[in-house]
Amino acid sequence: MAKPAVLLTEPIHPRYLRVLERGARIVRPRALDEQTLIATVSADDIAGIVIRTKGGVSEKLIRAAPHLKVIGRHGIGVEHIDIEAASRAGVWVVNTPLGSLHAVAEHTWSMILALAKNSIQGDPAVRVGDFKFRDRRKSLELAGKTIGIVGLGRIGTRVAEIARAFGMKILFNDILPLKDKQRRLHARRVSLRELLKRSDVVSVHTPLDASTRGLIGARELSWMRPHSLLINCARGAIVDTYAVAAALQSGKLGGAGIDVFVPEEPPLDHPLLKCENAVLSPHSAAQTPEANLNYGAVVEDVLRVLRGKRPLYPLNAVARHSNVE
Repeated sequence: MAKPAVLLTEPIHPRYLRVLERGARIVRPRALDEQTLIATVSADDIAGIVIRTKGGVSEKLIRAAPHLKVIGRHGIGVEHIDIEAASRAGVWVVNTPLGSLHAVAEHTWSMILALAKNSIQGDPAVRVGDFKFRDRRKSLELAGKTIGIVGLGRIGTRVAEIARAFGMKILFNDILPLKDKQRRLHARRVSLRELLKRSDVVSVHTPLDASTRGLIGARELSWMRPHSLLINCARGAIVDTYAVAAALQSGKLGGAGIDVFVPEEPPLDHPLLKCENAVLSPHSAAQTPEANLNYGAVVEDVLRVLRGKRPLYPLNAVARHSNVE
């Protein structure tokens, strides 16, 4: 029996490339623009698509692939995949929700600690003999303080677990009540406004969708405490970074750790780049060898679907394929 064809848009870890090669015939596009991808899936009986960060899977692309059964996201965020169109076409959408769990949670805490302890500014001060820096910038002690987590999914939960080790109180905002997590983490579910008003540290971990795009802007930042810290290692479009820069410069916000921007690479004249009380990273929270390997596991779920089995990590409900186990 001929192997099903899978469109692989970008390279993946060699270990999982071999896994995919054993179960499918890999097709690689010449380019990642929509027109080229449509031409590629139209010229072949593409049964699966594995996509990383470049390009996207639109409704037009899905319609151009009548044999398509599954779309795999090498990563977590799926805002560049039309999940509703996939569901209407009977196409599964899967991702790797555990892929960067530890990497992003650890990066989040590296930013929290760098801001709370002034380590980014303290290091160069020591190197030039400026020991009076310690009198100008006081550290924030985290024990007994409150952390507010926006989106208590897998990564948000891991951030909360680490917060408990620091002896912090935990508030969270989520569309789900998450009663089990509330009990286990001793966390309290509150409105976004209350979370921002009461938290010393706010960390964003919600997915990007229509309800979270622009979730935190100038109005929401005005609710935060002047000493509080804001961390965004989720998606750039959730937080208005220009409003963050203005809040930092005016003293209405104590510090910010930002890993994600819109556009992906902020312009060099972005005001946030001039803020001393900001810690910035180039969308690198998940860039660890371990996470890169873990993300490749999405091909196993893709192959499960192509073998007629139900995926382990589905992001949609599919009724058309009645032969799944």
